[in-house]
Amino acid sequence: MITYKMFRLKKGKLYPLYVEADREMPQGVWLNAHIGELADETHVKARALSKLSLRPGFHSTKIPFTDWIGKRQPDGTLAQRKNMVWCECEVEGQEYKITTRFGSRELLDGWYYFKTNTKQKEPWIISNRLKINRVITNDEVAKICRSYGIEPQKVEE
Repeated sequence: MITYKMFRLKKGKLYPLYVEADREMPQGVWLNAHIGELADETHVKARALSKLSLRPGFHSTKIPFTDWIGKRQPDGTLAQRKNMVWCECEVEGQEYKITTRFGSRELLDGWYYFKTNTKQKEPWIISNRLKINRVITNDEVAKICRSYGIEPQKVEE
């Protein structure tokens, strides 16, 4: 299944935004998710945020859109930071139905849908494996978002 995930771009290499932020993510190969360093039994340590709820796996989505990650603008909106890029990815494996309000606290052999916020337009696709196919352009992001009736996040100037 094709999904989209945002990464931090540093010297031409891709890195996760928060959990395991120093782990290089090469393109074109299947990557296995890791749990990351725990802050406590229900949270994982996260770059710049101190900790996040423990929902191990790669978090991607079917639409390359976010309105909760970025740099605060004078008008109060968040713009995508210059060093962040969206990538077209693939996930594989069995779909799980997770009904707890916390998602899964362990890595599953597959993937599941999960909303971390009721205002989230599309749920996360949380998967144990991910392959990064390519970085997509901001124009491609805009076209995909608009095909779903969503105005894309602005990019920091």
